[in-house]
Amino acid sequence: MKYIIIGASAAGLACAEQIRKEDAAGSITVMTGEHYLPYSRPTISYYLKGALKPSDMYLRKPSYYAANGIEILTDTPAREINRENKTVKAGRKSYAYDKLCICTGSKPFIPPMKHVEGKANAYTFLDFAGAKILKQKATPNTKAVIIGAGLIGMKAAEGLSKICQSVDVVELAPRILPSILDEASAKKVQKYIEEKGHIHFHLGDTVKEAKSKDKRITSLILNSGKELPCDMLVLAVGVRPETQLAEQAGIETDRGILTDPATMRTSDSDIYAAGDCTVSVDMLDGSKKILALYPNAVYQGTAAGSQMAGGNILVSGTYAVNAIDFYGLRICTCGLINAQGPQYTDKTAQHGDRYKRLIFENNRLVGFVLINAGENAGIYTSLIENRTDLAEIQTDIFDTPSLFMFEKAQRQKRLKGESV
Repeated sequence: MKYIIIGASAAGLACAEQIRKEDAAGSITVMTGEHYLPYSRPTISYYLKGALKPSDMYLRKPSYYAANGIEILTDTPAREINRENKTVKAGRKSYAYDKLCICTGSKPFIPPMKHVEGKANAYTFLDFAGAKILKQKATPNTKAVIIGAGLIGMKAAEGLSKICQSVDVVELAPRILPSILDEASAKKVQKYIEEKGHIHFHLGDTVKEAKSKDKRITSLILNSGKELPCDMLVLAVGVRPETQLAEQAGIETDRGILTDPATMRTSDSDIYAAGDCTVSVDMLDGSKKILALYPNAVYQGTAAGSQMAGGNILVSGTYAVNAIDFYGLRICTCGLINAQGPQYTDKTAQHGDRYKRLIFENNRLVGFVLINAGENAGIYTSLIENRTDLAEIQTDIFDTPSLFMFEKAQRQKRLKGESV
């Protein structure tokens, strides 16, 4: 059996490793357009701020791949999938496959901004190559501007604040980290970051146009009329699934690649997809969305690899989960943070630098935000994942979560016949 995986990040490596567990003899080829062996994308921010060496970012040692019969082709971007001939074209060569997995990840979303496109000092921050460029170009005298206060933009801002004298963050939404924080927690995190990182925020605003000289941006004019000096512009508004290969091959897409949510099989029975390039079904509300998150990529890659090799591992359900820190402030979020509707209620508490918010749908926990209060994150996540009926628990989960809850959730999962 010949297996080809396009993409060498979390989903692609998980897929390859699971195939090898279930098929000891098949040939596995992983091709990537990047120059690097599989590495952890979340670590690029730690590299940027000087907390990690490049060697610490790799997911496996180079010797691992030869020892496990996994061929990694770097600097080899896939150009075309020929479903009729069952080949992938990369460069001048075509590679035959019996089973194929598309793990192409995501690409930066660049909103239209006047006089910005093509400028030499406008960058993105999504991969190791991009992080290396920022680290090389940034100096103590650099005035950096980041467009976007989501996860990518904020980690870029934190990293650059360790190097640059001036960091401004422009965000169209009225708060930072709008996808993972509620209004109250966002204000708390923003205040902390402003104090620790000396970062200046411009919220509810966006770039109207750029001024430039010699093909380099010198300043940015915001819709509010503010003018920000700029030596380095980082475009971090967000990402979009990389679906071009799939679309050209006639595989069904709708914003991302459409798959069976349990097996990760696409509209072609011999082609699978996993990770940020796919559309996921949120197990908590049934909505179809892009969940560009590391744990989901691993789960999906593992299931795809198993199915490709004739195994029976399935994706049991996906949901949003994040664990991140800024200047030592630890943030854990999970589930439906910004749920809307009369069936949803929440409960919050704040004590000093600790903040806790739990979100409920009737008698079930469906989300949480924990800031410097993550000691019970595992219990809460288990309650969410197992859809535990809180009416059956004789304790207040907000104030006194216990191991009993976790054990009860695990028992319920076993009764459903699911693996724990």
